[in-house]
Amino acid sequence: MIKKTLLILTLFLSVVVNGQGWRPVGVRSSGLSNSSVALSDVWSYYHNPAATAELKSIEAGVFYESRFTSKELQTQAIAFALPIKKGVFSLGATTFGYEQYRSTKAGVGYGLQLSDNFFLGAQVNMHQLRFNENYGSSFSATGELGLLAKVSEKWMIGISAMNFGAQKISATDERFTSVLRAGFRYKLSEVVLITGEVEKQTIHDFSFKGGVEYIPVKNFFIRLGAQSGPTSFAFGLGYKWNQFSMDIATNYHPILGWTPSFGLNYQFTKNAK
Repeated sequence: MIKKTLLILTLFLSVVVNGQGWRPVGVRSSGLSNSSVALSDVWSYYHNPAATAELKSIEAGVFYESRFTSKELQTQAIAFALPIKKGVFSLGATTFGYEQYRSTKAGVGYGLQLSDNFFLGAQVNMHQLRFNENYGSSFSATGELGLLAKVSEKWMIGISAMNFGAQKISATDERFTSVLRAGFRYKLSEVVLITGEVEKQTIHDFSFKGGVEYIPVKNFFIRLGAQSGPTSFAFGLGYKWNQFSMDIATNYHPILGWTPSFGLNYQFTKNAK
């Protein structure tokens, strides 16, 4: 009963108090406690549009998450990245909730390499909030900007600003969450990658996140992560074969419990640029 009440409060707060909360997407990211603002993969669409500019191949992915193992708090998402002659176009769509409340987001992004060491990205998203039949639905748009900088062959730093215009939810006084994220990835060796990040949402204190990705054998990945505000821990596994990759992860909240996630990615071509 306590767990169910907390889940209801979580949903209520995300809709009423915080407008529309930012929900991280991507299983690799989840296994690293979402310290992913400096990571470059197809799921960078949801973390830093500038990081997509590092991609060299056409890629697509699907994602599923059951927050706190509740059917009312499910997330499904897709992501797609298309490198062109100059830059990388990206597409993404995600849906969260159930029949009484559903949040849907879809948009397009573009990442461009400005120089050997700097990448810039921008993104526009459309949001729909649909409540039960008595309350109707709402449509709004938000923007996102991102920067990725190469400090050295081992260090990358990323910065992302979501909803930098503090856009309101249509026909209400509530606003979508504004989120500022800054972090790094550090390639300690050929088999160890370290990530770190600080996140600030509009009405929340700073959250600190970190993760480690380890490759014990070729194409097999082990991921660990932790974060503060709220405190949670993460674990994930990944395996890549040919052009496919599969990832699983789970996050653990000391009070609300487990959040499992699953994802599949496919790399269509190599060296598409």
